[in-house]
Amino acid sequence: MTFTKNNNKRATTSQQQQFDHKSLYLDHAGSTLYSKSIIENSLTELTQNCFGNPHSRNIPSKITSDLIDQTRIELLDFFQADPDQYAVIFTSGATDSLRLVAESFKFSNDPDVGECGSFVYIKESHTSVIGMREYFKSFVPCYALPCDEITTYLNPGSATIPIAEHKKSNFLSSNTDENKVSHNEKCSANQHEKFESSSNSLFVFPAQCNFSGFKYPLELIAFAQENGFSEMKSDLCLNRELIRKQKKKNNWFCLLDAASFVGTNQLNLSVWKPDMVAISFYKIFGYPTGLGALIVHRRANRVLQKKYVGGGTVDVVSSSRDFHAARQLLEEKFENGTINFLAILSLRHGMRELKRLVTTMENVSIHTFQLGQLLYVTLRKLKYANGKSLVKIYSHTEFTDRHRQGAIVTFNLMTEKGDYIGYAHVEKILALYDIHVRTGCFCNPAACQKFLDLSEEDLCSNYLSGHKCGDENDLIDGRPTGAVRVSFGYMSQGNDVVQFVNILRQCFLQGQCEKVEMEPEQLVSRQPNIELSGICIYPIKSCGAFSPKAWPISKSGLLYDRCWVIVNEAGAALTQKREPKLCMIRPEIDLKEKKLILKCLTQPSITMDIEDCNLSATNELKFTKICGRVMRFAECESVVNEWLSKVIGQPALKLLRCFESHSSLVNDSSFLLVNLNSVSRLQMQFRNDDSSAPISTEELVTRFRGNFVISGANSFEEDSWTKIKIGPFAFKNVGPCYRCQMVCVDQNTASRNQEALSVLANFRGKKMPFGICLEMSSQSNGSEVVEIGSRIVRDYTEDSTI
Repeated sequence: MTFTKNNNKRATTSQQQQFDHKSLYLDHAGSTLYSKSIIENSLTELTQNCFGNPHSRNIPSKITSDLIDQTRIELLDFFQADPDQYAVIFTSGATDSLRLVAESFKFSNDPDVGECGSFVYIKESHTSVIGMREYFKSFVPCYALPCDEITTYLNPGSATIPIAEHKKSNFLSSNTDENKVSHNEKCSANQHEKFESSSNSLFVFPAQCNFSGFKYPLELIAFAQENGFSEMKSDLCLNRELIRKQKKKNNWFCLLDAASFVGTNQLNLSVWKPDMVAISFYKIFGYPTGLGALIVHRRANRVLQKKYVGGGTVDVVSSSRDFHAARQLLEEKFENGTINFLAILSLRHGMRELKRLVTTMENVSIHTFQLGQLLYVTLRKLKYANGKSLVKIYSHTEFTDRHRQGAIVTFNLMTEKGDYIGYAHVEKILALYDIHVRTGCFCNPAACQKFLDLSEEDLCSNYLSGHKCGDENDLIDGRPTGAVRVSFGYMSQGNDVVQFVNILRQCFLQGQCEKVEMEPEQLVSRQPNIELSGICIYPIKSCGAFSPKAWPISKSGLLYDRCWVIVNEAGAALTQKREPKLCMIRPEIDLKEKKLILKCLTQPSITMDIEDCNLSATNELKFTKICGRVMRFAECESVVNEWLSKVIGQPALKLLRCFESHSSLVNDSSFLLVNLNSVSRLQMQFRNDDSSAPISTEELVTRFRGNFVISGANSFEEDSWTKIKIGPFAFKNVGPCYRCQMVCVDQNTASRNQEALSVLANFRGKKMPFGICLEMSSQSNGSEVVEIGSRIVRDYTEDSTI
């Protein structure tokens, strides 16, 4: 920690005490970490006091109301805002604040005139800003300004911002405080005159780009308020047919999206005076979530027209007549219903803790910028032996000025040949080392398009190809659909940068293996016989397998495969990704006795009836959402739950059985096939990697958790199969199985081998395909069985015989 020379050691020690996390967290732009003190102080206050609904008049409610008022004052002081000028409206977050403005802003003071103002936003804004136009697009001209060209469209007639200099340096200039204040004073003096217009326009921009970390000049606030965007190019208008309604002289108002900015920077509302500011508190303090604010200058009260009447927002309302009188105070008028008062009380602890740890947000800005600068410079030096760069960075600046660049570094990784490495693959590799970043487009589609050089046609084409926001479809035709983002918070340290860069070097610059490229002649098996050499059933999701010689099969899968699941006290499913000890539980099924037998080396085995899941009047089938799907489950015997809790070492575990007739808890397909020779080929790569512990083929094959294990085929020829027969049963290949960090778990010891996924990625490519997913195309009602030794016929014709 390097806030000041004098408090360096003290700050570092205090930080370590408050944020004792074993993992490396680098997604502070998504949500920063909360300190132990914030939680402890909030809990102490809640347990030692009685707080009531602030809409009531009893003593606990009065205490709550007084503390909420005090919190508003402290928040305005935190942002150096004059309480006589600004009001705090609590919302559920920055997005909710933007929505509130969108549904309330009046573009015309006299609807009968037929004229209105315009809605203008920076193109490279958050999706929540872009979403505001959905409210306006049918009756207000909407303009999207590219950030690189914004000064071109500002009215230069009375501008005090050095436009030419901004153009020249791509907004890297910064005005003096004297100019900032004089400019804002001039703007404030003209507010009364501007209200004489019958039309209002709204300009929205982010204080900091959440994609690249670029800080937009806050001079734009007063510049827009004073001059407006009166001379806009029509080709920037998204609904040009409405331009005729636009009045040239307007009252201009500015809404600042400060969600990304305030987490690591001081927003001084005594210098910069936007009409409205949208923020989320978890970006600043980490806790509480689901709470934000719209900070509103009181001059904007007249252009925010409340449409919905909620509890606590009116002085009087009639249920039988069209009559109500809204409250006059901004916060009372716009806070619908009972606000999240207990979460609001915790904000005081957040502000005080932040002041105790870092003194000022200016210190945070300096510290986090230095970390971002260090990472930026270091990443640019990472190169392959042939001189090609490992990292392609997306940035408006070169990290030379913290007033124009925040603590965000966004990039993609490249191969030695200059091809992109998908962000989903990078995220999986980093997760193996408990390093947590953000990937994708970060809800900033225009910035993503700009830096990735994606046209509107590319955007539509990617969507038609199946890519959606938040998925893992990271490369389409070799081009990225998103990026990797690293961001720092006030508790981040220089060692975080060192650790992160070292992992990149280890995983992507050292021990490079070529991806397997199959020659055409290799795709034809030279072995005359390919046969089924193993059948694996996984009765309990994410637990061990048992291997019968023959087993009943149907179109929905092998009988009882992934039929049960273990959930924790919160009802969330346990998997080996979080709890590797699950692999030590070895379930077996006795079909004749209809018994499920649970075995583990550390505990005596336990047996339960397959059909006995305590189904009774008090324990009927219940709908539960497990692994993203809502299905019907029943709870198993309590003695089994107690056994599981002892084995795993977690309290209140439960074993649930799925009772969906044609479904189970498989992830991608009903069957998964693994080729033994492909496993052997991969195992050779571990022997060639000096950093990896030896792994036997027998142990490695268990990590891929296939239902069918085949032998006799050439390595990886299964990737090209379209359909196969296993004995009399026909299957179609529905795609590769893309692997995750579960392949790092030794299924015999529950220990993790972090190199496993890295070796697999280097050998098989970014998405780590291994094995193929199958669906049965022939009919089977479950009375037939599949047997070990069955012959495999690939890409068969309909008259093929076994």
